[in-house]
Amino acid sequence: MILLEIDLLPQWLDDFLHPKSDFTHGHFIMDVVIISFFVLIYYIFPWIRLFFEDHFIYKKREKIIVVGQSRMARNFAKDVAQKGKKIVLISTKDQNNFADELKGKGIKLVLAKEVNEKKLKLCGIHHASSCFVASDDDEFNMSMANIIGLYKKKKGGKKLKLIVSVKNSHTRNLLIDQINSFNSTPYVSIRLGDIDQSVARHIYDKYSPNRYVDDSTNSNSSKAICIVGYNATSENFLIENCILSQFPDNKKIKIFLVCRDAQRNVEFFMKKFPGLIDFISIYPVELHSSSFSTLDNSSFSTKYVSLSSKYKWDKKFIENIPNIDAAYIFGNEDALVVSKALGFRQFLYSHTKNIRRVPIIANLPENTSISNLLDQEGSKGENLYKKYKEDLHIYFVRTYLDTCTYQNIIDDNDVESLAKVVNYFNAVKHEFDNLLKTFFKKNDNHKILELIEKKFITFKIKKHNPYQQIEAMVVNELKEYTKNSLFRIKQIFGIDEIWDNVSERNKESNRYVVRHLPSKILILEKLGIKEVNRENIEFHLNKLAAIEHNRWSAEKIMAGFNFGELPLYDKKVKEILKNTLKIHNQLKRFDLLDESNKDKDMDIFLIIPLLVKVKDNL
Repeated sequence: MILLEIDLLPQWLDDFLHPKSDFTHGHFIMDVVIISFFVLIYYIFPWIRLFFEDHFIYKKREKIIVVGQSRMARNFAKDVAQKGKKIVLISTKDQNNFADELKGKGIKLVLAKEVNEKKLKLCGIHHASSCFVASDDDEFNMSMANIIGLYKKKKGGKKLKLIVSVKNSHTRNLLIDQINSFNSTPYVSIRLGDIDQSVARHIYDKYSPNRYVDDSTNSNSSKAICIVGYNATSENFLIENCILSQFPDNKKIKIFLVCRDAQRNVEFFMKKFPGLIDFISIYPVELHSSSFSTLDNSSFSTKYVSLSSKYKWDKKFIENIPNIDAAYIFGNEDALVVSKALGFRQFLYSHTKNIRRVPIIANLPENTSISNLLDQEGSKGENLYKKYKEDLHIYFVRTYLDTCTYQNIIDDNDVESLAKVVNYFNAVKHEFDNLLKTFFKKNDNHKILELIEKKFITFKIKKHNPYQQIEAMVVNELKEYTKNSLFRIKQIFGIDEIWDNVSERNKESNRYVVRHLPSKILILEKLGIKEVNRENIEFHLNKLAAIEHNRWSAEKIMAGFNFGELPLYDKKVKEILKNTLKIHNQLKRFDLLDESNKDKDMDIFLIIPLLVKVKDNL
């Protein structure tokens, strides 16, 4: 009943502010009483206030909804609010009393006994541009995704970008292949994520081993890194290395895993991801002491020598210490991570006599206030983060503050935009012919698609909106070719339309292509390729295309694919085998591929100049 009265409130306010001629003292008293009543209701009942604000104040403003009270959700909400965007955080209960944490941050906090469709509607899900579901409970998150997805299918409206946190890697991997039923509607797009995976990817992208490893073809470098500590984040970082750490000489990167129960953890990783071990060489090194003690016969008395003999380091590890190119520190306690980083720097110095040669990247889980203390400015205007970076070549990545951001979670950042371009190019080569046949009865499309491909590779980007420029080039060519309206052509061949019709699995694959781009550019530079063209790429084909094929193979194996033959003519069975059973006939050595599939790996290098231009103008 109250909601119905609130619906009439704008008209009533107009009558009150602009009274008619028959307005009386009695009317005035009555109106004051009514106003007082509504003010009381507004402040006593938060759901009424929420409804009023959503329908009359913020209706035309972009809104982001966060469901859940996890640390990830709260940090994301604060980052979004700092950017001046309207955000609503809804949770079932206030177990951690985080209301004070969010107070004064510009975040509307809504606490409810149960989060259901009705509550989400009252929070303004129908007006929201994005929704981030991020409780600490995977089951709850998946239930919310289902409720929201079905609601958007039923109600339609503005397309909702839905991001769902799923911690369990096997569950997440399964769901990636199953969410296309939601993505098939124009009203919602679902993407899955996880804090540990996000942190690992952030570390890899910002401090990639490829930046530090000498991967020149005539190098005797061992191509070795050290990972200290084994947890969910370092496990994901191992996966990223399997997929992205590829080199032109076909050497595997060496990874020394230094942790307690190192052998057991390596065996666990190999059992969990059996195919990935083909792409890295991993050596377990038992961590006896977090101080990385290196006492020997010349260091101390006999009493301490006998003690230190218990902590003798693995011979292969010690021999490779001078050749390690980077070290990555992980742990579950802030203080321990900082101590390990400093202890490992001391350890490296004792073997290399160089305080800065090997970069150390340490991940702070942010479970104490140490992160804030490190960020405090001293008397000379610099903090410990800066001091460690400049003096000791130690870099810290904070789990929440550095990754739970609007840009990383919601925004169409550089990776997403470039992934759309990669996908568009692949569609021109492998999908447009079938689309032209299906929608426009055009059967001889070789020449027009060859022309578009050539223009794609050599396209000159102007400033601002680069991928819209690429789209315009493509759709205008097809408009002339099909003699159809620009609107009709864009409906089928637009860059976002093509992207929306791609499975989440293939979107992830395109993102990996883009994330490997900096490594590809480094490889081209070290091979002396100044101009990227077909002739230069073909000259180094076996080196370059093999790198991309290995990266793609590792990505597929990580997703659960296995090798198997596919039927040549039964498209339906072929699709079932590839997309459901995850059987792929290209999971074999590069030299065993036919020429057409070798060309696919080469094509990725041919569009590097375009991708660089797009990135520069985003």
